Amino acid sequence: MAGMDVVVVGGGFTGLVSAAALAARGARVTVLESHLGFDPRFRGELIHPRGVRGLESLGLKAPLFEAGGVAVKGFAVNPGPDVEPVLLPYGAGFGTGLGIDHHAMVGRLREVVGARPGVTLITGKRVDALIHEGARVVGVRTADGKEFRAPLTLGADGRQSKVRSLMGLDPEVKLLSFTVAVSVEGDVMAHQSYGHVFLGAPGPILAYPYGEGRVRMCIDVPTGEAKGKGALKDFVMKAYGPFVPEPLRSAMLASLQDRPLEGCATHSVSTEVCAAAGVALVGDAGGCMHPLTAAGMTNAVNDVLTLAGCLDGPGSMDDALLRYQRGRYRFVRAREVFTEALYEVFRAQDDGAKALQAGTFRYWASSPRARAKSVGILSGEYANPRSFVSEYALVMGQSTFGVARDALQKRTVRKGASRMQALFSTSFDRLERTFIRVAKTVVQERKSALHQM
Repeated sequence: MAGMDVVVVGGGFTGLVSAAALAARGARVTVLESHLGFDPRFRGELIHPRGVRGLESLGLKAPLFEAGGVAVKGFAVNPGPDVEPVLLPYGAGFGTGLGIDHHAMVGRLREVVGARPGVTLITGKRVDALIHEGARVVGVRTADGKEFRAPLTLGADGRQSKVRSLMGLDPEVKLLSFTVAVSVEGDVMAHQSYGHVFLGAPGPILAYPYGEGRVRMCIDVPTGEAKGKGALKDFVMKAYGPFVPEPLRSAMLASLQDRPLEGCATHSVSTEVCAAAGVALVGDAGGCMHPLTAAGMTNAVNDVLTLAGCLDGPGSMDDALLRYQRGRYRFVRAREVFTEALYEVFRAQDDGAKALQAGTFRYWASSPRARAKSVGILSGEYANPRSFVSEYALVMGQSTFGVARDALQKRTVRKGASRMQALFSTSFDRLERTFIRVAKTVVQERKSALHQM
């Protein structure tokens, strides 16, 4: 890779980590960012231990902690108001996660990565076209007509990726909900070094430390609810406030009243292709999921390190990009199916999902091993789809037991039979979708050629 030129489209977290990884291997990297300053939209701030370890290998962990990042030890999940949370700490050998203000993170990365040998960061450059020579991509053209040519172009430009569109890819895009982001200060969470998930409202609430004495709350609001910022604020305060414990509740309500509303639409983007001759997608450009599991930046670090490792390997660049595509989807598919299943369970909109939610908490209460395995899947430490399927089967067992026990104790056999039917319908539908995803991954791995644009 020494001396190879690379153009990276996108100067956010993923693009900068890509530049750091490739420059460390001797590449000359040009990063093109469309914004002169920061992307004003709300973006990720929580990184799991797997991602933090990857950043450490690139010399980027310490600078982010110096920029205000704080350690995150795991998650605390509250099934409802006035109920003790279930603690899901990260495994002892995994290290800690990282919470950090997004703008502080990107600003520090631009300082550190932009100053490294072999890296050139250019802001205010919007990419309008890919440059082709035959079937290969050999660079990009910006809106002002300037060309940046290189043997490898990376699309690190987020879930609405321009590069992905220029590659002619048509991903499966679903609007899932809206995220309302609230920032509060102070000692307001029961477990200060943990991310918290609060259930029972119309959508789950994720709260996490993202700086010393600072807490970010990401509130999941279903589509079709209150329109307009004023109505949305009122809806969140009334429908979500009762499910947040004090003193966090009062801090959340005060922030909603006093500060401008932040947030974004929540989409899942699923691709089946992330590489073609001379070009590849990394991070959210290659696909993303609901932010409930805080997987985005951890997935991006995995993408970057997987790609760098493949480029270090034998064979041509096309061989390396094909290996990258296979390796990426092996990891991402397990994350996709787990995130979708967890979101369904945490929302609990029907009897089947409610039974699975109860079974999930019963399963977590059964042993430390159950909690450790679940958080390992959540954080990407166990990335094989078989891990998810085996854990889901155990949750189904706990759910079935709970429904049957309640029916016998309350002598409501007919109602219990109906709940059991709903449970099996929900569970087997999820497993069917999981097997379809796995089958697609197997088919992808057998492909011997890159996507033809």
